[in-house]
Amino acid sequence: MATELRQVGTFEAVKHLFRLWLPGWRLALVGGEAPQEEWTSTPSLTEVAEYGAFPGTFADSGGQRHPVAVERFDIDDPDETSDSPLHASWGLPIEGAEKAYEFLIGALESGGGLDRRGRALAGYAVGYLAADATDLLRIEVAAESGGSVIDDELHLLFRSWRSTWRLSLAPAPIAPDVPVGAEYRIACVITLLGEFLRINNTDEVTFEVSFGTHDVDLDVADPDAVFRAGWKGDGHWLIAEEGDDEDDDVLWALDAASLEAALTESERNIVAAARATTILWEFDDTTPEIPGDELVSWLARDLYGMIATEVTGTSGTLLAYAKKFPLEGVLCGEGDSCVLLVGPGRTALVYVSG
Repeated sequence: MATELRQVGTFEAVKHLFRLWLPGWRLALVGGEAPQEEWTSTPSLTEVAEYGAFPGTFADSGGQRHPVAVERFDIDDPDETSDSPLHASWGLPIEGAEKAYEFLIGALESGGGLDRRGRALAGYAVGYLAADATDLLRIEVAAESGGSVIDDELHLLFRSWRSTWRLSLAPAPIAPDVPVGAEYRIACVITLLGEFLRINNTDEVTFEVSFGTHDVDLDVADPDAVFRAGWKGDGHWLIAEEGDDEDDDVLWALDAASLEAALTESERNIVAAARATTILWEFDDTTPEIPGDELVSWLARDLYGMIATEVTGTSGTLLAYAKKFPLEGVLCGEGDSCVLLVGPGRTALVYVSG
């Protein structure tokens, strides 16, 4: 029986990947309702505590924080498009997100070890929060009311006309890792991929991953032949046979070299599709470094790596079958693509549609 992935929201996806990719930090994102009145001056500490959901700042023990000082920054021209998160992920935040980007990246750099993948994710997060914000507050806090300011934490409050979001960042306490299922992590990656791969204002490229099992022994001289003979299919997709047409809903075998080449080309096409959603790169003919500062590239690599590991374990036979792969037309909303990965005892079917 196939296992479907549950849906994950954008903020949940960001927080989960932040914990995995930036393990030295803990991040809290807390939303609330916006005040009815506009802020024409710096709000009081009482208001900051109310709209920032203080003192319950972090979920773990010792996570209470009390505002002791606040600085307000007016965002004169809030961005109401979907470009802000993408621009900030490339390290080029729009005007309304510049100050918040400076604060967050500066705090992460102060702790050392900020790689390009983590920087891109952090940029995306702050760009998303600032996308339609009208006010930004930087808040200094103490662990207890009237206590000393904690210097190595960052607390920002974004206020738009309809909501508030508080971002809190602090060094992560040393604690045992809590195991998280790969399927949940895959769901988080898929959520953010959709944010980059938009076909128009309402539609995005979607990735559906389902895991299944099989009882075909692949420890033989020709695993492809025995899998073809023994696999019952998934109810829709079948493996191509002689005489099938490439437009049929059938999957064609890929050897290791073909799979690697298709993955590389797909990654290039994904980066190009993400850049095409914004005018930022309209007159830029340079070839971007991959993965470099391309968050969508890091996400695509993470997705494939997790799926392959799930079906093969640490080692073992990996068979691949696909339709319309590498990804190309589907990234523009044309048709669909499908990849089937097969390991000892498990399968993963990745269906991509525009």
